[in-house]
Amino acid sequence: MKQETEQELTQKKPEPSVLEEEIAAVPETQIEQAMEALLFASGESVPMVLIAQALCVDLPTVEKAAKSLTADYEERNRGMQVIRIGDRLQMTTRPAWYPYVRRLFHSEMENVKLTETQLETLAIIAYRQPITKSEIEDIRGVHSDAVVNRLAEYGLIEEKGRLKTPGRPIQFGTTESFMRYFNLSDLSQLPHMEEFTREQENGDSEETGAIPT
Repeated sequence: MKQETEQELTQKKPEPSVLEEEIAAVPETQIEQAMEALLFASGESVPMVLIAQALCVDLPTVEKAAKSLTADYEERNRGMQVIRIGDRLQMTTRPAWYPYVRRLFHSEMENVKLTETQLETLAIIAYRQPITKSEIEDIRGVHSDAVVNRLAEYGLIEEKGRLKTPGRPIQFGTTESFMRYFNLSDLSQLPHMEEFTREQENGDSEETGAIPT
């Protein structure tokens, strides 16, 4: 029997799973609806190549549908928007509604403490500001779209400008709400980063642990 070469083995497609066999490609007329469902469920940016794989369609079809879906949200001026970040797509709250989103979370999450991930990201922003999302991700080693968006909704961080580089990435920094949240008069009072995260996780300060109102 002829032994398969390494090249033949790498080119061999894996057997489809039962789930993949049961799911047919999404009809072209429903691509936008399907993409909308995926982006809503994810809550973070999703590579378009993964969207194409999930819907069993090719990448050009997804790119075409992405343009149409983005335009549709803009034309209808919906409360949400679909944005493209490089080769990724994300559904986010339209900036005009951030104050109301913050009010909702402030009232409903009055006694909720920030998660370890949120504290870690907030500490990076506080000590490295102004800083872009990609720089945050380089430090953390993981995608940080969702956590950065949530911190912005809480009013703890805000846009501080844009870099004059391709894509004009947004730079983030802390807000007055951040200062009140951690009972600080100015940023010079920030403890060392390790102490910052450890104190908040342990709930050492009475002024911390609740979303600022």
